[in-house]
Amino acid sequence: MSMSTIGIIGLGPMGHRYVEAIQMLPEPVKIAVTDLRTDVIEQAKAKYPKQEFSVYTNHEDMLKSEQLDVLIIATNGPSHYSLFLDAIKFGVNRVICEKPIATSIHQAQEMVSIAREKGVKLAVNHGRRWAADYLLLREKLKSGVIGPVESMMFSMGGGQMGCNGTHFIDLASFLLDDKVEQVCGFLNDEGVPNPRGANFKDPGGYAIIHFSAGTRMFFELTEDLGIPPVLVINGKYGRITVNELQRSYFIEARNEQDRVLPVTRYGTPLHETQTCKLELNIIEFCQNLLMNMLQDHIPANPQFAVDALETVIGIHYSHHLGNKVINLPITDEEYCNKLFSFT
Repeated sequence: MSMSTIGIIGLGPMGHRYVEAIQMLPEPVKIAVTDLRTDVIEQAKAKYPKQEFSVYTNHEDMLKSEQLDVLIIATNGPSHYSLFLDAIKFGVNRVICEKPIATSIHQAQEMVSIAREKGVKLAVNHGRRWAADYLLLREKLKSGVIGPVESMMFSMGGGQMGCNGTHFIDLASFLLDDKVEQVCGFLNDEGVPNPRGANFKDPGGYAIIHFSAGTRMFFELTEDLGIPPVLVINGKYGRITVNELQRSYFIEARNEQDRVLPVTRYGTPLHETQTCKLELNIIEFCQNLLMNMLQDHIPANPQFAVDALETVIGIHYSHHLGNKVINLPITDEEYCNKLFSFT
């Protein structure tokens, strides 16, 4: 049996994580890597001296020369669409793309459509969707541990709604097993320098988000805060507070006998019922994704990544229209084609 070859375009922080994840695969693989910065390639080769590398400074040369079993697009957002098209042109049939999937709604939709038509396995690395502890939390919500989920509140500092916001909007959709139906958005652009470079523009903001089954969410990822993410899930009879930095979430709820009391008895105490671990290891997410792709299994429909991107762009669109409520999907062709410079 021949050795698999995994291609990586871009050896930034995520590219290096994929190299590390490849070391954890059960069978050795060859890595073909493309990056304009020869120093970062040399760093990877020095760190993993037993790993077989083929090195290119041009991604087309790599795509022409290598028979890739999986291609990883680990560059910044604006290049994802064109790199995906090049991969298709050269016959790659398994592609992993970092988030956001693209930087316009139409580009993202076209990527998913082309993958479907060509029989290409396309996965977007929203790894929380296959994190075991988040899968268990979703099952607890379905079991009614806090009653029907009525609202969610998310708060995080640092801005970069297209880069970071897509992750947490997708997480909310995953936990609720639901789609965003409406957004009313406000951008919070205080001119904070983008850590990826001045050529990227990805302001923070906040929004009221409505899901199709009726759950509402206050979503805040602004440039006037320097705080880690916290997600609060409110049910009719309790709440769950998720703190990724502390690697845990805790559940508090009314006692069973108190659940018959009306909601107007809002002073009815909640009792902490569980404190649960929340293991989040990006390297393991990448390893899991690679193992699935090598076996022709996509752990999450790439359409979910399109939906998360469209929600972020919907927040921009709402702000552009004076904070008007926007129904999704967006039907304005000009805005669907609008290119953003999210990372």
